[in-house]
Amino acid sequence: MNYRIKRGDQEFGPYSLADLQQYVLSGHVLTDDLAQSEGMSEWIPVAQILGDIPILPASQPGIYAGLDSNAEFARQIVPLPPNLPWPVLLLTYIAEFKPFQFLAIFSVVWSMIQANWARKLSGKNTALVLMCMYPAGLFCGVAAAGVGGVTGNPAFAGLGGLLIFAGIICLIIGNFKIRDAMEEYYNTVEDISLSLSGVMIFFFGIIYIQFHINRIARWKKTGVLS
Repeated sequence: MNYRIKRGDQEFGPYSLADLQQYVLSGHVLTDDLAQSEGMSEWIPVAQILGDIPILPASQPGIYAGLDSNAEFARQIVPLPPNLPWPVLLLTYIAEFKPFQFLAIFSVVWSMIQANWARKLSGKNTALVLMCMYPAGLFCGVAAAGVGGVTGNPAFAGLGGLLIFAGIICLIIGNFKIRDAMEEYYNTVEDISLSLSGVMIFFFGIIYIQFHINRIARWKKTGVLS
């Protein structure tokens, strides 16, 4: 029998009884979290599911003995980022043409939200740093190109082009780092055999990532990965 776990507004699972025991022993699931099996109509505390099974307190010192901080971080159950429908994100890309260039800011901010979520999945800051370098490269590149246009100095114009190109490269690599964090986490901690296409990541970036975030959100609610 499988069980779903509820903590606040977040739902996780389904997990087998053996998996549930392991999560309680590791401290990732608390005994006062709520649980529900397929045959149950109400949520009840995990403690009632486990009954008399011995439980190691989550706060017991040394529970992560021998693990480095990244390994400890990656094993935690991480809530999803805001579940923005991916077509909305696509529309913001389409609407970034005149006179709606300001919507580009939304895309940049959302890429950082996804990168920060990837940081929680893996315990590594790489994706977030790259996503911050993306707008920095664009801003500095446009500024340098503007100086080159005003002064007539082609060196500044060339530097501006290089900075813009570097920013775009950071964006692409950042998207792949988010993909790596998602695949690692959702093939180990919450195993759903997640696989993201490298081609789709390259061409559609955060839109494609958000599509899979929405899939995972539906799985957490229904137990079915569609």
